[in-house]
Amino acid sequence: MDILQNIVYPQSSTHIQLLEYLLFVTLLILLPYLSVMIGTTFFSVMHFSKGKRSGNRKHLIFSRELIDIFTVNKGLSFSLGIIPMLSIMLIMGQLLLHSDLNVNGQLFFALILLVIGLIYIYTFKYSFRLKNIFNLINKSDFTESSLLKEYEGLQKSNSKLLSKSGYIGLLLIAFAALILIGVLQIVADSSKWASDNSLVNILFSTNTILYFLFYLAFSFSITSAAIIFKYFKTESKKHNQDYLDFVKSFALKTGLIFTFIQPLLFVITVLSSPKSSLSFSIFIAVGIVLTFMLIVSIMFYIMYKESKTNLGGSTVLVFLILISVIIYKDQLAIQRTSILQKENLTKEYQLFATQIKEKAGITEIVEINGEDIYNAKCIACHRFDSQLVGPAYNSVLPKYEGKRADLVDFILNPRKINPELPAMPNQGLKPKEAEAIADYIVKTYQNMQK
Repeated sequence: MDILQNIVYPQSSTHIQLLEYLLFVTLLILLPYLSVMIGTTFFSVMHFSKGKRSGNRKHLIFSRELIDIFTVNKGLSFSLGIIPMLSIMLIMGQLLLHSDLNVNGQLFFALILLVIGLIYIYTFKYSFRLKNIFNLINKSDFTESSLLKEYEGLQKSNSKLLSKSGYIGLLLIAFAALILIGVLQIVADSSKWASDNSLVNILFSTNTILYFLFYLAFSFSITSAAIIFKYFKTESKKHNQDYLDFVKSFALKTGLIFTFIQPLLFVITVLSSPKSSLSFSIFIAVGIVLTFMLIVSIMFYIMYKESKTNLGGSTVLVFLILISVIIYKDQLAIQRTSILQKENLTKEYQLFATQIKEKAGITEIVEINGEDIYNAKCIACHRFDSQLVGPAYNSVLPKYEGKRADLVDFILNPRKINPELPAMPNQGLKPKEAEAIADYIVKTYQNMQK
């Protein structure tokens, strides 16, 4: 994906900060979305398999309803999944411009996997609907054997598609999430930027695998909270009590298990992080993350112990705050390890801007301040009312009244006049600077005489 290197340009430090903010917002959209897609698809496929083996309709119904939660329409997946992934690819291409690390190819591959994975997940969703339609048709209604044979062939094909599409979609979006996590981990460790950053090395690094395991635990936890919220806050009247008890038992047990697992995995990921990406601010963020993890664990424990679901909405809210702090912590690590890269980008931008102005014939107007130049160049040797190294201005400026050009010429080309005093050194001033000094000292002298 070297094409991105040709369409992005150096940016100012202000624009770099804006890109970092956009990266945070984009990850805040994409990571929670991927987590619930992985969670709902995994649980849906799992219950579909259980339902097929046991013949229990509750598992099959739950499987179908799970896959419908976050696949309301394709526009939602496009807005929350595909566009953010594409945005991250463009932002990373800008932030890592001319560095030793190029992750555009890996992110593009992740984008392709995500698109294909979502197609398979929607295929899984619609295959469920076709299955229900096929079940409503009575085979005895077919009067022609050819139509019955065609119907049975379509039913068999749909059954195969239903069995495979969910698994394939789950694997593809999970692999896309793994690549994204691997990229974020390598970006947060500048010591590895110049090493072999092939897709295999990124995916199978210790940091990537550990963080992905934590992300899976988070995905199953937040999905369990979302299930509780959906079934017991928005749709509790649509199902009978026996089915709701089945859903509640699964969601609370699963959520409780993974909310206790995720803090352990999170601490391990922090301990395995490179030292260059750690700071006091990051440790504060880690403490906040662990606090929120403790809160959601307690919430699930209370709901499980009392067999209630009254905290479902609050749990989802705490999870959203939790993922926000996690992303912020990761971005702090990226910013800390990429300080030198940002300095290089700023220098490249200044050079790039200068070249553009020169090509356009734009001359930058710089205000010349005579007082500033006087304080920098003259004040060490001259005073207005007393002799220091050179003569007092009050004694020499009278002879230059009305002779501005002569005074400017002397400042530009100083000559020894008084044999008792050392010669004034040539300061290498530009004509405009000499004029500014001359105007300043004459004006100051005139004000002193009033």
